[in-house]
Amino acid sequence: MDILRQATWWVFGAALAVSLVGCAGGKFGCGDECDGGFGGGGRGGRGDSGVVFDRPFPLGQVSDSFWETQQTNAEAADFVFYDHEFQGNTALLAPGTKRKLMQVALRLEHVPFPVVIERSPHDGRPQLDTARRTTVVEQLARLGVTNAEKRVVIAAAFPEGITATEGEAAYYRTINNSNFNNFGGGFGGAGFGGGFGGVFR
Repeated sequence: MDILRQATWWVFGAALAVSLVGCAGGKFGCGDECDGGFGGGGRGGRGDSGVVFDRPFPLGQVSDSFWETQQTNAEAADFVFYDHEFQGNTALLAPGTKRKLMQVALRLEHVPFPVVIERSPHDGRPQLDTARRTTVVEQLARLGVTNAEKRVVIAAAFPEGITATEGEAAYYRTINNSNFNNFGGGFGGAGFGGGFGGVFR
């Protein structure tokens, strides 16, 4: 009995030692199964410091979803008819809008997006918005869109617009930066009043 008890303790002690050591450094024949093939740095494995950590995501996996969302939003914005795409405060389409209308009619059956008529500024002209929607529905139906009545809605535009002051500032900032880059920065700046091709304000 003493020999059997002693052998049992030896087996128990050996098993405990193996479990404590684990598969650190790929020992005891566990190799890549324990460390995920990265020397202890696999998902759920241990690094050289013994700290458990996850394997990094594949390159681009995290950012891809963000870019796909941005791309989808940009495509949806293609189907927005903005306030400035109508002639003044009327329901008549501006000349450039007719070309856009044809592109929308061609793509509409292949996308899930609605056709949005941008709500007039300050929500002050609901009758004008309704008239513009009617115009777009009629034109899409004329171009062969069968469910135009269900696809066209009145709503706020997805991208926010900018004020006239912001637009002017962006325009001059672009012009001045372009001049600075074209001449290597040597003729621009405040010392020469805007440089060649610059705008004097």
